Amino acid sequence: MEKITCVNKSILTWARKQAGYSHIEISNIIKKDVSKWENGEDYPTYSQLKKLSDKYKKPVAIFFFPEPPKLISIRSSCRTLPSNIADSLSPVIIRLLNKARVMQLNLYELHEDKNPSSIKITEFDFSDFDYENVANNIRNILNISIDMQKKIKQYNESFEFWREQFYQIGIYVFKDAFKDSNISGFCVYDTEFPVIYINNQFSFSRQIFTLFHELYHIVTQTSGIDFINDDFLTNYSNSTSLEIERRCNKFASEFLVPTNDFYSLVKSKNISDELIGKYAKLYTVSREVILTKLLTLGLIQNDYYKEKKELYTEDYYRAQKINKSRSSQFNYYNTQIAYKGQRFLENAYMSYYRNKINISQLSSFLNMKIPSVRSLADHKGWGRVR
Repeated sequence: MEKITCVNKSILTWARKQAGYSHIEISNIIKKDVSKWENGEDYPTYSQLKKLSDKYKKPVAIFFFPEPPKLISIRSSCRTLPSNIADSLSPVIIRLLNKARVMQLNLYELHEDKNPSSIKITEFDFSDFDYENVANNIRNILNISIDMQKKIKQYNESFEFWREQFYQIGIYVFKDAFKDSNISGFCVYDTEFPVIYINNQFSFSRQIFTLFHELYHIVTQTSGIDFINDDFLTNYSNSTSLEIERRCNKFASEFLVPTNDFYSLVKSKNISDELIGKYAKLYTVSREVILTKLLTLGLIQNDYYKEKKELYTEDYYRAQKINKSRSSQFNYYNTQIAYKGQRFLENAYMSYYRNKINISQLSSFLNMKIPSVRSLADHKGWGRVR
């Protein structure tokens, strides 16, 4: 198997020490003398790098960086989180936060330090606006009317539509399996390449809401985590942080279901499950978003809200459909496209086709084995990868 000669030996040493392994320990696990790789006397194959990445809990792409990356400090990055919540984050979430940082570094390298979007939302100043005006201003920047939004009938299509719009304003959206049913997504702020990660186990209606919750974090220049249960807000001791989280939720609700538009439709209607479901589909949001809007407008009582909210929590979770007629290979490629996003994949492959990166670098950026990188290009009809 081909050896990867462009791997950074100093990163190999750094990653091993970060993971707490000695030369002897990791060599016994990998069945190779890793000290030769770290000294530049020999080079690993991609398969061996993947084993190291699994043991070190670091993405493969890190091994190609010119210097060790500054990974995420939970306290400094997610400043809106109280310490008791930050300290309780699972190792999986912490690894995903670090993975997001690596993806940002990948984007810097792929695009030569400059976001390709002609409009960057991070260059706008929204400090003088409340969340309603921010929603209106961003809708104007995107040039997406509420009528255009309503024409999208399927939730999955709506998610991809908004994902594309976020790309147009300089935000990359990725997905992953969080293995945590309490968190629906997070964002890591950056002036050039802000990124959002979405928990794919949740329904598309919740994923869409999380997109806009995190968008408000980005326009207020903060990183943040969207918890599925709003009861966690009671753990916030810092009033400023608490207000940011509440505004994130209010902004998402206002953008997706503009108050004036919604009120004009519902003001004279009898409220029922059927009506709530109808408007949830119209705006491609969850029933809880519509329920909360009705409560805010004073069209339902608090007791009704509490009763229905408990019933509507089922909207959060995706129904797991098994289609045995599809091959596992087909599903693998679709998962890669869903997780990484069409735009990121296109940009990475384009850098390869333009000879800006080689096949090993492309493989590391995509965190996929080289044969899979080639097969995905064939699957999408993007051309041959040598």
